Amino acid sequence: MFHSEIFRGPSASRRKPELRYFKWSAVLLGCLLSALYLYAEIHAVEVRQCTVRVAGLPSGFNGFTILHLSDLHGKEFGRNQEKLAALIKKQEYDLVAITGDLVNKYDPKNEPVDRLLEHLKGKPVYFVPGNHDWWTGFQTEKILRQHGVHILINEAEKIARGRQHIWVLGVDDPYIHRDRLDVALHPVKDSAPRILLAHAPNIFPEAVERKIDLVLAGHTHGGQIRLPFIGAVTVPGQGLFPEWDYGVFRSGKTTLIINGGLGESGIPLRFNCKPEIVLVTLSAESN
Repeated sequence: MFHSEIFRGPSASRRKPELRYFKWSAVLLGCLLSALYLYAEIHAVEVRQCTVRVAGLPSGFNGFTILHLSDLHGKEFGRNQEKLAALIKKQEYDLVAITGDLVNKYDPKNEPVDRLLEHLKGKPVYFVPGNHDWWTGFQTEKILRQHGVHILINEAEKIARGRQHIWVLGVDDPYIHRDRLDVALHPVKDSAPRILLAHAPNIFPEAVERKIDLVLAGHTHGGQIRLPFIGAVTVPGQGLFPEWDYGVFRSGKTTLIINGGLGESGIPLRFNCKPEIVLVTLSAESN
C-alpha cells in the first residue's frame, strides 16, 4: 500500500498580507524618494557656465564675466540668504545682471531681496524690472537704489576699461509691453559690443534685427516642469511648447541666454529644472 504526502507552501491567506505589506512599503518608499527629489529640485541651486564669442570684443574685455541672476520671487535660501551667498562667493565675476522679478505678487516680501543684495557688494549690479516687480508697485526700487544698483529702464550705460568700452542696455519688461529698445539704444553711437538685459525673452527678434550681441533674460523659469526630449510644456507669454523656454539660442550675431531663475511663481514646484545662477563669459571671436 502506497502512502503519499503533499507538501504545500504558505497558504494564500498568509501570502496576501505579506504581499500587501510589500506593495505599501514600495509605494511609501516611492513617495518618500519623490518628495526628496522635488525638495532638491527647488532648493539645490546649480551653477551654469556659458562662454559667448562676441565679434569686435575689445581685448580688455576678453574673459569679462557676468553673474546672471533672475526671478528670485522672494525666495529664501537659508537664513539671510546664506546658502545662496556662499555659492555666489565661490564664483569669479566682474558684473552682476539681475533680470527682474525679485518679488512674487502672491507674497511680496522685500527682506529676501535686501539680504541678497547685501551679499553682492563689491561688484557693479545692474537690474531691469519684471512683471511681478511692477504688479507689486515696484516696491523694491528703494532697496535697489540703497544698495547702489544701476536700474536700467530703457536705458544704456557705458562700461569702460581704460580706453576700451562695451555697452550694457536694459529695457523695461517685454512681457507687459513696456520695452523700448529704440530708446535704450539712442545714446549708443559706436560699434562697441552691446549687452542687453530684459526680463522676458520675447524681445529676441528685435534684438536680432538691431544686431545686439548678447541678450540675458529670465521670466520663463525654464518652464519649471521640463519633460525629457521635449522641454517646457508652457511658459507665460508663449503658450504651449514655447520657442524660447530655457538655455542658449543664436540668430545672426545675437546670442540669447535664458536663465531658469531661482524662485517660482504660483506652485512651488520644479521638475528636471533646478534653480540656477549663470556665469556668462565674453570671449573675443576667433580669427
